[in-house]
Amino acid sequence: MKFSAISIAVPKIGRHPVSKFLMIMKLTTLMLIIGLLQVSAKGFSQITLNAKKASIVKVFQSIQKQSGFDLFYDENDLKDTRVTIKTNNSNLEETLKKCLANLDLDYRILDKNVVITQKVKPITNAKANQITPIDANGHVVDKDGIPIPGATVRVQNGSQATISDEKGFFTLKGVENGSIIMVTVIGYEPKAVNAAANVGDVRLVQATSKLDEVQVQAYGVTSRRLSTGNISTVKAADIEKQPVSNPLLALAGRVPGLTITQNTGVPGSSVSVRIQGQNSMTRGNEPFYVIDGVPYISQLPSNLGDGILGAQGTNGTDFYGGGSPFSFINPEEIESIDVLKDADATAIYGSRAANGAILITTKKGKAGLTKVDLKMQQGVGKVTRFLKVLNTDQYLQLRREAYQNDGLPVPTKATTPSTSNYDLTLYDSNRNTDWQKELIGGTAKYTDAQLSISGGNVQTSFRISGNYHNETTVFPGDFGDQKGSFGFNLNHNSMNQKFKIQISGNYLSDNNRLLSNDLTNIAIRLSPNAPSLTKPDGSLNWARFLPAGAVDSVSTWLNPLAQLDKTYKNNTKNLISSGNVSYEFYPGLVLKANLGYTNLTTDEITTSPLSAVAPERRIIATATSLRNASYGQGAISSWIIEPQFSYNNVWGANSINALLGATFQKLNTQEFAQIGVNYISDALLKSVSAANTRTIINDINTTYKYNAFFARLNYNYDSRYILNGTLRRDGSSRFGPDSRFHDFWAIGGAWVFSSEDFIKEKFPFISFGKLRGSYGLTGNDQIGDYVFSSQYSSIVVNTPYQGTGSIQITGNSNPQLQWEETKKKQFGIDLGFLKDRILFNINYFDNHSSNQLINYSLPAFTGFGSVLANLPAVVQNRGWELSATTVNIKTENVNWSSGINFTTSQNKLLEFPNLETSAYYSSYIIGQPVSIGKTYASSGVNPQTGLYQVNTASGTPTSNPSDIDRTYIYNLMPKFYGGIQNSISYKSLQLDFLLQFVKQQGSNDIPYYAQPGAFASGNRFAPTANLSAIYLQRWTKPGQTDALVQKVSTTLYSDYFGSLGISDASYIRLKNLSFSWSLPSQWQNRMKMTNAKLFIQGQNLFTLTNYIGPDPENQSVSSLAPLRVITLGFQTTF
Repeated sequence: MKFSAISIAVPKIGRHPVSKFLMIMKLTTLMLIIGLLQVSAKGFSQITLNAKKASIVKVFQSIQKQSGFDLFYDENDLKDTRVTIKTNNSNLEETLKKCLANLDLDYRILDKNVVITQKVKPITNAKANQITPIDANGHVVDKDGIPIPGATVRVQNGSQATISDEKGFFTLKGVENGSIIMVTVIGYEPKAVNAAANVGDVRLVQATSKLDEVQVQAYGVTSRRLSTGNISTVKAADIEKQPVSNPLLALAGRVPGLTITQNTGVPGSSVSVRIQGQNSMTRGNEPFYVIDGVPYISQLPSNLGDGILGAQGTNGTDFYGGGSPFSFINPEEIESIDVLKDADATAIYGSRAANGAILITTKKGKAGLTKVDLKMQQGVGKVTRFLKVLNTDQYLQLRREAYQNDGLPVPTKATTPSTSNYDLTLYDSNRNTDWQKELIGGTAKYTDAQLSISGGNVQTSFRISGNYHNETTVFPGDFGDQKGSFGFNLNHNSMNQKFKIQISGNYLSDNNRLLSNDLTNIAIRLSPNAPSLTKPDGSLNWARFLPAGAVDSVSTWLNPLAQLDKTYKNNTKNLISSGNVSYEFYPGLVLKANLGYTNLTTDEITTSPLSAVAPERRIIATATSLRNASYGQGAISSWIIEPQFSYNNVWGANSINALLGATFQKLNTQEFAQIGVNYISDALLKSVSAANTRTIINDINTTYKYNAFFARLNYNYDSRYILNGTLRRDGSSRFGPDSRFHDFWAIGGAWVFSSEDFIKEKFPFISFGKLRGSYGLTGNDQIGDYVFSSQYSSIVVNTPYQGTGSIQITGNSNPQLQWEETKKKQFGIDLGFLKDRILFNINYFDNHSSNQLINYSLPAFTGFGSVLANLPAVVQNRGWELSATTVNIKTENVNWSSGINFTTSQNKLLEFPNLETSAYYSSYIIGQPVSIGKTYASSGVNPQTGLYQVNTASGTPTSNPSDIDRTYIYNLMPKFYGGIQNSISYKSLQLDFLLQFVKQQGSNDIPYYAQPGAFASGNRFAPTANLSAIYLQRWTKPGQTDALVQKVSTTLYSDYFGSLGISDASYIRLKNLSFSWSLPSQWQNRMKMTNAKLFIQGQNLFTLTNYIGPDPENQSVSSLAPLRVITLGFQTTF
């Protein structure tokens, strides 16, 4: 048989840049619609032929190339056949009819395939009775000849069906000679062959249609075509195009229903992840993470708190600290990331997947010649966006105006200098420094090198890899994150392919060297006329002066560069290992076990030396107390064993897949932290034993045990009607003995209606159509260990019992604690048009989370403020997910595909009994999102007083409101979000880019700072109150009605700006761009290379937004914004 696959060409879709966010969205949607219409209008009329007495094989090849359909025929029977044909923009059927006219040939169109057969000749009844069915034998292999076991082999429109055995062989008994046999398996394109006694090798090619790509689900695989659940997949090809060190960041803007927020631009920092909204009111909302079948942690040990790696969540309630554990996963090692969202996909994980699940599959060894893959890239990073602040002239004008507004004399150069006026009395009024450029405007360096070796044969394959990554910061000084990793994978099958074993592991060592405090806030707030950082001799400039009558000079500020001496270092070791052993002791019946072990250790230290203190403070009697250091060690280790039975069987058009298994898991967490003070030298700060005083601040050792039994049954009839049911019984040590076990379940179904004859007849333009739905119950046990019982801690200070330590009770018991429950209801439709060149998906979700775990207030006489308890509150998350992909152009030289995803969701508190009398009355409102905030409704600036005024509960403007006047409700969760992707290639050039968009409100504290030149007490950080340029539109005189912010003052801070602190934080961002050039083949042959290319990649390249703060993603003036990263690299295979 001969075959190839070249798809239909379509016209190019135009694009028009616009500057406004919503206009971009509308035009993008319009462009996609236009593109679909163009494809629909011209997709079928593309075949032009002009052949005279040409070989029919050559003609078939031309038809195949122009139509994109695979033609199947016996070349040996046709090699001497010649035809004369002339067509112009004919469709496929017209062309075939002309080509086969006057020939003893017929054709059948099956999905994307055209099968050419001999015409069936009329036969007499006597001869018909003599027809003897045959046994069709064949061998299913991939393009390299490697056997494919488990492929479904079925007679088209017949009852005979079977599965290829462990060596890829199959036998179909009683098959009519010449009938059509369809061979299908997940991850490969379906193939049609003519039945014969010896079919020979049936070579399958890997799926190019997104419908047939492998999707990893819990304890198995599926495809988008056959899945009953809501699963989104991101492949290695997309991950590798993004210069990120945390693989979660590669998902931003690519997956409907998923929000990814990078909380800071510091290497290794925390990331916020949410799937379909916030289910739990106060407990964990992180998804369940699985790497190669092994559960992985979502939070790092909290030894020394959060520090520079932590950041406040944009919803104002969550705090993501201590960095991200996914910073210790090499993105280059990942084959795919699958996001599971509905109950059908997640319920088999039970209590751990109420918030969805993210499954990471690493790269594995494949049979073939040994090859070496090399990839290197080098680049730079810069802050994406600075806040526009006042220059020196503007700043000094506001400083003097503040004194005037307060009725105070304005300091001049003749005024006696003091800690409140150095900027006006001593500093150079002609000096102007952009401190954002000085302190956070540096250039980060990005280096990454990856080397892997893989190969093997049908029985044994392997892959080993190594990675080096170094990423510095934009801060002054030598800071950065450096890590190296080693990975391995070994796969072995027995000769008869019944016994299989797979072992994988990855070890990473990370050395993160940072300063202990983010300089972003200092860079924004420092007065523009503050002194130079260094003296001409390179030493730190403390801008000292001698006050009248003093015997020693004093520093006028705390030099920001002195903060560089306060360091944070974190050494992390991370091991993830997994194993899979299976044996097929009866056809279709497999016994297997998943095994896993993970171990993550952290060793942290923060130092605060005397060199970071102003010089005059170093000589006082208590100077040694200013030296201190904190030390933390943490470890999280886990093992898991999951024995399983699976059974597969096919008969006729029916197939079943059954799974029965159990989970046994144990997780240990250790956290230890102590503070050392009173060192005699800065050089001794790295040694805790050198401290004269040591205090233990954290000492935790907990164990979490988790056991479960689970089952799944999947029934498939003719790949048309699909049912899937799952059941799991979980047991968690985090609940009391009476509530430790709980049942979770789900049922899902799908109807591939495009396989129905009436759909094919009435709607021939629909190449694929599927309705699916699911409903189920999942749970949440993301609470601390032992919280159901009384908890005690030791008292290590203030020990009154003759110096003897003691213990105190720190947590009240509640043995009645139960699981949070989430009921998930989802419906979806998947559509394909024009042979699946246009794929469209709509999904509706409605999740109800109940039995909420929240802190219940207790009376004061109990000795406790609250106790963790279940309350019958119900939180709803519902919304729509839409996605579309199109193959706009696909020719030999030019390819262009596009994709868009869009999600809109709504969070709502449906029930909370007795909310009005609870401690949460001021935090929640029935019918509103659980992430809301309450503030005053701003009424602008009072024209006469120049002060902010807000509306009272009755609507009257006031500058002195009470708490009951907080009537303005705001929600910082996104209203809608998504991404637009394009991939364009021309010969050896390829361009890929991703636009991410978010519609949301954001918080900002810019209106709060109405006091220019404020001096931080104690540390004397010089005037740390430069203001946003928005203060150029301040109130300056009575009667002014156009002021955006209130008057400035030397003392005035105001909480009464209310809703002025909530602003539009919507944005559209060029999240990723990748451009590559594949080296000419003759160059590669000369250097004995393959797949060699040069590439340039960019992340966070530009942002369109109206947000008045620095960056709309992390919305912070205290944390570094995500960086713009650009890299240049080279990759090849030897």
